[in-house]
Amino acid sequence: MPTPREPLVYDVTVEAMFSRALKGRLSPRLKTRVKEAGIDLDAKLQPSYPREVWLRTMRLVVADLYPGVPEERAWFELGERMVDSFGETRMGPAIVGVLKLLGPRRALGRMSQTFQHANNYMQSELEELGQGRFRLWVNEVGISPHFIAGTVSATLRTSGATAPQVEIAEFDGHQCTYAISF
Repeated sequence: MPTPREPLVYDVTVEAMFSRALKGRLSPRLKTRVKEAGIDLDAKLQPSYPREVWLRTMRLVVADLYPGVPEERAWFELGERMVDSFGETRMGPAIVGVLKLLGPRRALGRMSQTFQHANNYMQSELEELGQGRFRLWVNEVGISPHFIAGTVSATLRTSGATAPQVEIAEFDGHQCTYAISF
């Protein structure tokens, strides 16, 4: 019987978040706490990190950088910020270029492939409901479904949608279904 794969987050995701999206925003205290949680931002990034390390560090970031902001809004904004800065990573320009060529509908249809560039555990299924309306199911959203909603919203904007709406339709603590329109 094959052993289950350890859930991993890839270095390109860590780079997009910490070296790009949060560049200049991390206090020395927060950098130390992130290092203690398992990601040394002053060393060369590892090829991947256990999902639990990623989740621990992201909780620290939200608590430190978004005090007083409603948690759902903080996670959504952090997700948007990460995707918006993804173009500055090694692989980012190629991925952003592809998204622009695909357009919002086809970019949304490729979310599973997009997630596979970030980690080895997220999968999604898309259902088209009508003109510009979709349902996106994601098997594992990590800490907050709002973080993934923010990443999906920013991905849609990057691919050409002018006013995407990404709302949580169902969430069971792991998997989430989003109602999307643009």
